[in-house]
Amino acid sequence: MNYGSLGTACIKTSDGSIVWARTDLKCKHVQGSGSSPILYKNLLILHYEGVDVRFLIALDKSNGKTVWKTDRPDKPYEALTEIGRKAYITPIILKVKGRDMLISNGSAVCCAYDPLTGEEIWRVVRGAESTVPMPITENGIVYYYSGYMVDAEAPNFTELIAVNPEGKGDITATNVLWKRRDNQTQTQMLTPVIKDGLIYTVNTKNFLMCIDAATGKEIWSERQRANFNASPVYVNGNIWFFSVKGDVIAVKAGRKYEVIAQNQMDSGIWATPAILRNSVILRTEKYLYRIGK
Repeated sequence: MNYGSLGTACIKTSDGSIVWARTDLKCKHVQGSGSSPILYKNLLILHYEGVDVRFLIALDKSNGKTVWKTDRPDKPYEALTEIGRKAYITPIILKVKGRDMLISNGSAVCCAYDPLTGEEIWRVVRGAESTVPMPITENGIVYYYSGYMVDAEAPNFTELIAVNPEGKGDITATNVLWKRRDNQTQTQMLTPVIKDGLIYTVNTKNFLMCIDAATGKEIWSERQRANFNASPVYVNGNIWFFSVKGDVIAVKAGRKYEVIAQNQMDSGIWATPAILRNSVILRTEKYLYRIGK
């Protein structure tokens, strides 16, 4: 269990007893920790992305002791306001030419690390203000949302960025394959789904979109009635979306917008559902559901 600065603990599922706990890892999360831990071999890898400090740390999952700790690079964050330096992302592991990489995007920079040592392999410097979505990958390419940015052309926007991860050092100018700019009303919250070369996402203006992963070009988009903060999921050929007003929409995966099913839950859905065999575990504002066939 991980609660950011409040502590991390390993608990036996058989009786609830605590195997080990750490309460010494601190940062100023502002709105809470948000990042989920990941397991890699014998390591539990955690993100601490606050307005004061930003670091990744790997703990021995058997005893909670620190194996490595790596700070985020300072320079990309110097131009950001303090409140914009925080992030809430969860990393992924990607194998690149036989080498495992920990892909971790933050508000100002996306980095690849050696998951066994914490050594930085490469970085892409781009973004600002409070990144939330985790990176995604397919066919050896990394895709991630930048932080929330502001400029004279479009006061509020994020970018969906495609990166070739076969590089070393600062690869911003060499390995970015495309950037898709999307005007937003707030920080992008959900993590997209990628399947068979297509990226499915919803922006903060409620447009449900399908994007070509090879080019970043929009294939189709449809306006919805509500925001979508829960991340979509792919199940049996369909992409499922869950809105803050309780809308549940299943869209057939593909280059044509085709709604397979649409239902209304009792209240809003903010958390990404979990798939358990033939069931969906779904949490609304009022209830926790298990929905089966």
